[in-house]
Amino acid sequence: MACEEDVRPAMVRCSYYDVSELEDRTLFERGMAMLPWPERRRKVERYLFDKDRRLCLGAGLLAVHMLREAGATDLTLAYGTHEKPYLAHEPNIHFNLSHSGSLAICAVSTEAIGADVEEVCDHGRAVAKHCFVPRELAWLDRQADAAQAFTRLWVRKESYIKLLGCGLSRDPQSFDVTPGTASNANGARYSELNLGAYLVCVCTNGAKEIEYRPWSLAQLV
Repeated sequence: MACEEDVRPAMVRCSYYDVSELEDRTLFERGMAMLPWPERRRKVERYLFDKDRRLCLGAGLLAVHMLREAGATDLTLAYGTHEKPYLAHEPNIHFNLSHSGSLAICAVSTEAIGADVEEVCDHGRAVAKHCFVPRELAWLDRQADAAQAFTRLWVRKESYIKLLGCGLSRDPQSFDVTPGTASNANGARYSELNLGAYLVCVCTNGAKEIEYRPWSLAQLV
């Protein structure tokens, strides 16, 4: 197990945060004051609904904590071609954010990484046929829990696309993420975490040791 102060080259850390605690207005305001990215604060303020503000703020706070823990001293952000954020002056620290429902996640590594979280849901056959290749559809049909199976395929797709940093420009039917198969010729690997109402997937280039853990702002302030 890695110590608290460093992230080893073969180590990936992924923390998850239930942002419902930010319903506490005092904690929300303290979080806003702690966020070092003005553009993120403005993004939080632009949302019309409180649940979206909590998610945006919570994901940002989680990312700050994870990046500092990984050793980042300069948190200046830059953005890739498809708006994937990265640390402008810390090239050896990679991170990826995702959120769904009331859960935010952040994965950090010394190598490229993709991470996704989704609330468990079955979006139906029409959506599945639009997103999944025949082998994935066949696997989906064999599963007893349609919602869990659909979401499992979905987070694997999203995490791989985020690993590549290509956004929606990558056709989800151009690659296969069927569980239990060597589904990507480039060696991408998937690590999954089942949190009941949510599924998390972290995608890496090759096998990596991945540590999952919960996080809370209230425990820090």
